[in-house]
Amino acid sequence: MKNQKNMTKTKQNSDLNSHTGKIKFEINYPELYELGDKLQNEYQAGAPFPNIVIDNFFSQKTYDNICSIFPDAGSDIWKTPTNKYTINRSVTKQGELGLKEFLFDENQRRLLMELNSSLFLRFIEKLSGIEGLIPDPYFAEGGYNIAGTGGTLGIHADFSHHDKIGLERRVNMLIYVNNKWKESYGGALSLYDKDINCIKEIFPFGNRIVVFTTSPTSFHGFSEPLKMPKNVYRQSINLYYYTIPRKDREVKRILFPSDPEFVHISTKE
Repeated sequence: MKNQKNMTKTKQNSDLNSHTGKIKFEINYPELYELGDKLQNEYQAGAPFPNIVIDNFFSQKTYDNICSIFPDAGSDIWKTPTNKYTINRSVTKQGELGLKEFLFDENQRRLLMELNSSLFLRFIEKLSGIEGLIPDPYFAEGGYNIAGTGGTLGIHADFSHHDKIGLERRVNMLIYVNNKWKESYGGALSLYDKDINCIKEIFPFGNRIVVFTTSPTSFHGFSEPLKMPKNVYRQSINLYYYTIPRKDREVKRILFPSDPEFVHISTKE
C-alpha cells in the first residue's frame, strides 16, 4: 500500500465561495504525473491483474469537500438493482433523457467532470501505461455508489464495451468516501485470479483509491454481507475509462463466474 499525501493543493482562501457556492477540488497535476510515472511498474506488476492502491490520495481539505457533497443515503438519486448478486447496494438511477447528470447538484457534477478531464486522464494513462484513454460522459454504471448493512456485490468481471458509444472498457477507478471505516464491517474489495482464488483484499478506507485494468478475467467484488451499524454506509465513486476498441477483445456482458448464463437487465429506477 502506498501512503501518498498532498496529491492535491489547497490555498488560503475559502474552499466554498460564498457568492457562487462552488466547492473547490484542487489537484496538483504535475505532482500527480510524477506519482503516475513512479508507480507504473508497481501497477503493471500487480496481482492477479494490474492494479494499485493509493492511500491519502487527496489533500485533507479536498477529501473533506468530496465527503461534503457525496449524496445522502436518503437522496432520491439512488436505484437499487434487484438481482441475487447485488444486494442492498445502490447506484445512480437514470435522470431526465436518460442522463444521470440531471440528478446531480452543481458540485457533484463538477467533481465528476474533473475526474473525467484530460488532465486527470493523463494521470491514469501514466499510471496504467494505457494511452488514448477516453472518459465516459454518460457514466454507464459509473458515478456515486452506496451500500448498506447486509450489502453484497458478487464476484464478477465487468462488461467489456460501452453499449452507447461502443468503446472498450480498460480501466476502473474507485474512490472510497468512508470515514472511520472498521475492518470488522467487512466490505473489502477482493481481487481474484482466473480460477477464482482470492489474491488481494482492499478495505474501503476513506481517501483511498483503487485503480485496475479490466479484462475478461479481472474478477472482483465483495461477496460477504456488510456488517455495519444501520447509519453507516459503504460509499464510493466509481469511474471507468475506455479506449478505441481493439480487434482481439470480444464484446461481453458482465460475467458472474458462478452463473455464466446470468443476464443483467439494467433498470432506470
